[in-house]
Amino acid sequence: MHEIAEMRRQGLSIQAISQLLGYDRKTIRKDLMEPVARPEYGVRPQRPGKLDRFQSYLQERLQAGVWNA
Repeated sequence: MHEIAEMRRQGLSIQAISQLLGYDRKTIRKDLMEPVARPEYGVRPQRPGKLDRFQSYLQERLQAGVWNA
């Protein structure tokens, strides 16, 4: 979207930019007003599992030879 700002610096109107790029004029205006407002997504932290609280108990039961539910 850096090209939108460059086109605006060259003197093109918002409507001309929207016609050239194929975006709606409101999208062009929003990008010119807030160019850094795009969300940046990162790696999400791993959520705890339902059985995490019981891992030690389950390991004890498995080592005791209990394999049934």
